[in-house]
Amino acid sequence: MNTVFLAEILRLFTAFVLLAAVWGKLRNLGAFRANLSDSFGMPAALGRLAAPSVVGAELLLAVAILGPFATAGMLAALALFAGFTALLAVKFVREGAFRCACFGEAERNLSGLDLLRNLLVAGAIGAWCALAGAGMAPHVGFHIMLLAAGLALILTVLAVEFHDIVNLLRTY
Repeated sequence: MNTVFLAEILRLFTAFVLLAAVWGKLRNLGAFRANLSDSFGMPAALGRLAAPSVVGAELLLAVAILGPFATAGMLAALALFAGFTALLAVKFVREGAFRCACFGEAERNLSGLDLLRNLLVAGAIGAWCALAGAGMAPHVGFHIMLLAAGLALILTVLAVEFHDIVNLLRTY
């Protein structure tokens, strides 16, 4: 597989995962805001600011990655995923089950699979950084971009539904 093609899949995948997180949180912003208070002990007033700020940051990063600021967006997304994953992992180890609502699933507790998913996304971003550092060409043809987008969307669905997919596969 061509490194430029793989890099495009990883870049689009990262943007699509961020957009899925935005969509999931916006579907029920009130539940996400309440989750910040319930799971993280955030005061309600701070939650009213933090919830749209998180959504806005994720949206801004997705737009940057899809636009002319891919490198800055990908590096910031790597920092965001690493930071969120570290925060969630520490809380998970210290306190056990809690709700994250990372993709809007407010009724399900965070699991180790969610942490693994975040690490895999961070790994994909790291792989993109390695490929981009190897002199990746900045532009590919439209047909290649469509194919990359399709593959990235498939990966996005697998990432967003990772917890459920793995649990489904465990039953077989």
